Amino acid sequence: MNNAAHKDADSMPPPPCQSACPILTDVRGYVQHIAERRFEEAFVEIRKHNPLPRVCGRICTHPCEIACKRGQVDEPIAIAALKRFAADGLWKEQFRALPPSASSGHKVAVVGSGPAGLAAAHDLALLGHHVTIFEALPVLGGMLRVGVPEYRLPKDVLDEEIQAILDLGIEVKTGLRIGKEIKLSDLTKQGYKAVFVAIGAHKDRKLGIPGEDELDGVVPAVSFLRGVNQEQSPKVGNRVAVIGGGNTAIDSARCALRLGAGAAHILYRRDLEEMPASQEEIEEAIHEGIKIAYLTSPLEILGKDGKVSALRCINNELGEPDASGRRSPKPVPGSEFTLTVDMVIVAIGQAPESSLVADELRVSERKKRIIVKGPYTLVTTQPGVFAGGDAVTGPATVVEAIGAGKRAAISIDHYLKGESTPAVEPAKEIEKARLCPSIIEKTTKFARCTKPSLPLKERLRGFREVESVLSEELATKEALRCLHCHLGASVNTDKCVSCLNCVMVCPVGVPVTNKMGEITIDRFTCQACGMCALECPVQAIEIRFHPGGELAKEIEKAVSAFQDSVVLGLFDYHGNFNQSHLSSLRKNYPNIAPVMVFGLRRIDTSDVLKAFECGADAVLLVGCPAEMDPFPEKRESVKRRMAHASALLEALGLDRRRLHVVDMPARGLIEEERLVEIMRTIAGLGPNPLRERAASSPNL
Repeated sequence: MNNAAHKDADSMPPPPCQSACPILTDVRGYVQHIAERRFEEAFVEIRKHNPLPRVCGRICTHPCEIACKRGQVDEPIAIAALKRFAADGLWKEQFRALPPSASSGHKVAVVGSGPAGLAAAHDLALLGHHVTIFEALPVLGGMLRVGVPEYRLPKDVLDEEIQAILDLGIEVKTGLRIGKEIKLSDLTKQGYKAVFVAIGAHKDRKLGIPGEDELDGVVPAVSFLRGVNQEQSPKVGNRVAVIGGGNTAIDSARCALRLGAGAAHILYRRDLEEMPASQEEIEEAIHEGIKIAYLTSPLEILGKDGKVSALRCINNELGEPDASGRRSPKPVPGSEFTLTVDMVIVAIGQAPESSLVADELRVSERKKRIIVKGPYTLVTTQPGVFAGGDAVTGPATVVEAIGAGKRAAISIDHYLKGESTPAVEPAKEIEKARLCPSIIEKTTKFARCTKPSLPLKERLRGFREVESVLSEELATKEALRCLHCHLGASVNTDKCVSCLNCVMVCPVGVPVTNKMGEITIDRFTCQACGMCALECPVQAIEIRFHPGGELAKEIEKAVSAFQDSVVLGLFDYHGNFNQSHLSSLRKNYPNIAPVMVFGLRRIDTSDVLKAFECGADAVLLVGCPAEMDPFPEKRESVKRRMAHASALLEALGLDRRRLHVVDMPARGLIEEERLVEIMRTIAGLGPNPLRERAASSPNL
């Protein structure tokens, strides 16, 4: 996106998607880059904020999608899938993180190489500090490495992301467990001026019911998944029960099926609405044949000959919300039943192994988490020691851990410079405004893309990645569903004459008059179609998304690049075409200067005349197919405006056939036969006489 697309955006609140992101990624920005087929720029925008974009494109819980305004109209934009598309493309090979700043001379130790540790190490290295990562496991990645199955996160993807971080000059020491082989005080003695503790939450919580500790076949989920990911998979039973409702429980059940279990059941003590696992993961588990028993709690694990044979359970009903905000499950008397199983995987949550650092840092009594003085500074009670991620918050999400690592890097950098540690501002409050029913009704509906995935039979044969990356056409089509939050219209009331043109032309009815008779345009509901600004007779309306005047500059630049015959082609972004279509156009029709626009409705008569003034022999407007137009009711206004432009051309002594308006086919830029016919007609008209006059009269 050009910079003009974000004009005045800095003075506006961030869109809901960005406010919801723990690392405040400019979601709107990179989604727009994808819509404009600027894929490398999309990746760079993502990578500026996120050192693990390919990981997040696969396993992020995407709170941005929950906040997405599009979800009020039909379905949220598939932001995570778009992130993966941008991060997985070949253009990523062209990206390298900026070289570190001049060395600060300070050594920083990062304890733990999960997402929090990796993010902190990445940002600290870019700030010029010498970073060493200490990891207890023989490999880097933390829970990303040993807790997430390959069908969700392939190891080669994780390896590449980690290597890009290490390429910043970061040193690694594996096989060293803090509190065992090395202590925090040892790191200080070795010259590390600051330490970031990001040891994650790798300790399983126990059920605390009879049979859990005595029977063979009861396996903690973290241990189970660690074995799966380190190719030391435990033997699974024929009928597996998984206790829990988070993504770890879902992963355990899906892995059990892939390892040969005949059936897998998930038992969760609350209902579906309260289940913490992502909706997508729940749906995938059900699709793979996993049975989920809601409102069910285990009472006892039964055994025979020292092995698991059954699970005694009870049904629940939901009472009042507990401390977590979720409704508390209460056993229903007389509802006990027995489920025949031969393996039980316990996935009711994890806790940090805080005992490893309890003699050097303060740890909470009940939750066993490392205590920090502030959630944004992450300063511990020990000078120079910072902590963050799951070790502080308890099990959270990948992107929340990355956010903690980035905040830690800021705090550590200030500490090393001898500056007061800033109380980093929390993410701005997510906008909770709702679109009114009339706006929703008038907004054109477009179905959310369906991510490609492996057929069911192929999934359960092994651990191949289930979901595939979007195609270019699917990705651009999905990105074009964006409603451009906060980049819409604003009114200069000093200029406004209350002519009501904007009220009449807005396709969704956003402009209204207030009690004073002044026009107001709500920034939250405006969809940046541009019609009001185009029709305002006194230029009192400004669009922040590709503002007026920018198109004329692009036209002048495109046409002026040609010395001889040139045809200006104005193509609507909303078509179903890809980069190969554009490449073919440039190759087969080198005298066409393509300029992309967000809808022909944004083209003014003056823009067309500008092209001829600059020397274009003809102008070709190519609109998107009607079914892909977000504002189809405005197509007639385009025809009227171009009819007016044709009349003006004729008045200037130019043939009307120098201006053509056509629609794109269902796929591609323009039908070949139609383009050949148009170009033949244009060639027969000869050069633009205005260009001839300008050449012979330099003072014109």
